Formats: sequence, structure tokens, C-alpha cells
Amino acid sequence: MFQIVLYENYKKIKVLHTYTRLYDANNRLKILNSKETYLPKKFIYRDKKLTEVNYKIFLFKRKEEGDKSILIRDNFGKIITQSLESPEWVVIDEANYEIEEQFNVTDANRKLTAIEVLNHVILPNVSDKNTKQVFMLNNKLVIEGDYLNMVTCKNLDECIRLYNKIRKHCFDLKIKNILFFGSIQKVDRKLWYKKIHNVTGVGYNRLYRNCSR
Repeated sequence: MFQIVLYENYKKIKVLHTYTRLYDANNRLKILNSKETYLPKKFIYRDKKLTEVNYKIFLFKRKEEGDKSILIRDNFGKIITQSLESPEWVVIDEANYEIEEQFNVTDANRKLTAIEVLNHVILPNVSDKNTKQVFMLNNKLVIEGDYLNMVTCKNLDECIRLYNKIRKHCFDLKIKNILFFGSIQKVDRKLWYKKIHNVTGVGYNRLYRNCSR
């Protein structure tokens, strides 16, 4: 029996797949390792603090006599094999793994990934008659065309990362009628706070924040 298990900062999250054949398990591990992500998650909140995150997937084999785990080291070079294995399982392989970052978006009933923000919020209905502008306000990405949407990021750096990713995407594909204005100047923020509040109903306290969960 073989299991592929997801770990977050070397803490077990969940079993992703279970197989009876090593060939199938190895094949799935390669597929998961090669999966492309548009904007991978880099930070998570732990104990009310924004913490850098690292994801790994480990291939476990049900232990038989004579089986030993491979040597596993953390990001600092410390050997952590013992903390992963158990009396029933040994680690026989590992691989890097990426998870898409997700964002709260006004009028969306769930969190959206960056590519979903692009495809379902920014790109739809763009035309000469509906030019859209994209800008940053604290840790929020604001998109205004015929309608106004707001994307909330974990902090300002994450907002900049999302903004630059989408701007480069539009530039590379030569997408017209989307204008990128960077950060809103302090002198104009009060006006935009009021406008966003009136259109979306988002409270001022949330708008003023520079970081969000």
C-alpha cells in the first residue's frame, strides 16, 4: 500500500491519493510535482501572524520488515525523517508542491484564484465602450469598468504580486482596453474609499486595513 500525503511546513495536512501499486503512486507523484500554478501561495496566517509557507508531498509505503525511510531534511538542513515516519509507514520519496493563492472578491460566493480573477472579473466584457482600470488601494486590487469589483489580498506585497502578474499577463497577450494605474495617491484615497463603500457595501474599517486574513 502506498500513500501520497500533503504537508504544509512539514506538518501533515491530508492524504491526497492511495495506491496498491508503486508504479501508479510514482506516476501520480510526478504529475503533482509538475502541475503548473498561476500564482502560488507564499504566505499563510498562523497564530495571527503572516508566515511563509512551504508545501511538500511525500510518498509513503506501508512498512515491511527491512524497510527504511529516505533521508528528509527541512529548509534549514535539519534531518526530520523521524518526525514524518511512523511504525506503520516509511517515506520513500518526496516532491515540491504548489497550491494556488485564493482571494476574497466582492460579489463572489467563494474565494477565487488569480486566474479566476483575471478570467471572470477583469477580462469579461472588455471593449472600447467598456475600458477597465486596475489599481491598488492598500492591500486591495480594484477593478472598475461598467461595474466595480475589489479583490482583497493578505497584505500590500501580495497585492503588488497579484497586480504585477495580471499586468504582465495582459501586456504579453496584448490585451487592449485595460489600464493599469498602480497605487492610488493619498490625496485621492478618501474619494475612492467612499466610492467603493457605496458601490460594494464594504465597510470603511476593512477598506482602511493594510492586511487581511
